[in-house]
Amino acid sequence: MALILMSHGNMAIETLKSAELIIGELPETVALGLQKSDGPETLKAKVETEIKKYYGKEPVFLIVDLLGGTPGNVAVNLTQDYPEMHVMSGLNLPMVINYANQKFIGQDIKVSDIMKEGKDGIVDVNAFINAESDEDDEDE
Repeated sequence: MALILMSHGNMAIETLKSAELIIGELPETVALGLQKSDGPETLKAKVETEIKKYYGKEPVFLIVDLLGGTPGNVAVNLTQDYPEMHVMSGLNLPMVINYANQKFIGQDIKVSDIMKEGKDGIVDVNAFINAESDEDDEDE
């Protein structure tokens, strides 16, 4: 299984570094960023080089930062040539960690679990704290 992260700027690169800081090296994982000097064709060439390393040999998962942005549009267009590649958007650290955990324990990658973990990682912390505080008050 291979994972490719792709974003505007260095978000994907730094997200991968953060994930590896927490859980260790992620083999068969690469991060690419669209830089100011890059155009869509440059990014497409970079990501396609990575896809070709794995496609047809093992499942390829691609997570982009934003659907509708250049990395997302490049990914969507590439699904025409690589229809078995699974593309997700909304890149965040919980998604990458969930993917890694699934891979490390040897289970088949469940995209629904990756997506759920990504969504569950978005929390209004103030509301969470207030809800916890309200529960504590009710217990007294």
